[in-house]
Formats: sequence, C-alpha cells, structure tokens
Amino acid sequence: MFEAAEGDPACLPRRLCEAVRESVSMDAATLSLFTDTPHRQLLCATSDAALRLEKLQFGLGEGPCVTAARTGDKVVVNDLHQDLTGWPVFGPCAQDGLPDVGAIYAFPLRLDARRTLGAVDVLCHRALDPDPEIVERGVIAARAASQALLRTYQETVEQGELPRWEPADILDSYWGPTHAAVGVLVVQLDITAEEALSRMRARAFGTGRPLPEVAEDVLNDPSGWCAAAAG
Repeated sequence: MFEAAEGDPACLPRRLCEAVRESVSMDAATLSLFTDTPHRQLLCATSDAALRLEKLQFGLGEGPCVTAARTGDKVVVNDLHQDLTGWPVFGPCAQDGLPDVGAIYAFPLRLDARRTLGAVDVLCHRALDPDPEIVERGVIAARAASQALLRTYQETVEQGELPRWEPADILDSYWGPTHAAVGVLVVQLDITAEEALSRMRARAFGTGRPLPEVAEDVLNDPSGWCAAAAG
C-alpha cells in the first residue's frame, strides 16, 4: 500500500483501488469521498460493474459503501442476490442492475475514531464466504489508503493546485449535473442540500428515470420543477 501512495498524484486513486482490491483478492474496486453526503465525489471505478455500483448507490442514497462511510465500520455482503434487508431499495435494484456482481466488501476511509473521509468498495463476480483474515487485510489497506489520500491532498493544496482525481467525462455526465441541481434547489426552496438531493432521488425512483435526467429537469426549468414538486 505504501508503494501505491508514491508516484503521480493524479493516478493515486486508481493505484489505491488496485492495492485494496488485491489485498482481498477481488475483481474490481471503487473509491469515493464524502460517500454518505450530497457532496459525494467519485474518485475511481476500475470496471463497468464498479461504476454501475457507484451510480446506483449515489442515485439511491443507500448501499454497502454508504453504510460503511456512515457507521465507520466495514460492511460485507456475501451474496448480493440473496435477501438484502438492510437496504430495502438498493437490494432489489442491485439484484436487477448488477447481475455480474456476487459479493461486495465496503470499507470506510477513516480519518479518526469519529470521522470518515469516504469509502472503498471491492467487488467479486461470484458469491463467496469471506475469510476473516482477508477481510481484516482489507480494513488495514483501507486505513492506509485514507492516510495516503489525506497526505497527498494536503501536499497538493500547499503547492496551490489539486490533482484531477475524477474521471471528468463521467462526472460531467452524471455527478456534475446532480450536484449543480442540488445547489439550485437549495436556493430556490431554501432547503438543505440533503433535502434537495432526497427530493430528486424520490422523483427519480418514483418515475423510473436516472437521477441525472431529473437533475437536468431542475437545471432547465428550476421554477417549473419546484412548482411541480410543491404541487
């Protein structure tokens, strides 16, 4: 993990994703900051399945990595296609939308005993029973990843510029409009960012549309969207 922290800062998230993934012998990984907040920031998704998992959890506001970031504890899903009672919305949506994912381990990126920086997910294509020793390796790797991210962030801030940690094309088409729409609703409706995102998620889920499409509705006609929502 220490080797993964070295080199070009712009490539740091992918190196950390791969290091955590290898530590638990999984197939793919994701890395995000502010995971359980409206300001969630994707840093890396190493496969299409990993990206679909990220979009699903962000769109619904629940799932393994959201829980891991919120509680500060690891979350292990042995078989994604069994009953996921802890996530009444994410469970059935994941079973339908992630047919190629069997198991998910989520680890918080801890800053200290009370705060988390984000979360890392590792995915396996098949269901599996976790080895406690392997899971503990993932906990240690995630802890090292959070330290590497924080250290690099602080160093680059001191130098006056930030690395491009995000896949810009993906963020521009998915996360970007959503964050912008949240800001619009905060101003238009005088509500919190949490409430704004919650309303957009409810509209997306209720209409069966992707969250970015709902965000585009807000951005294209904020007054009309707010009036319809109030009605």
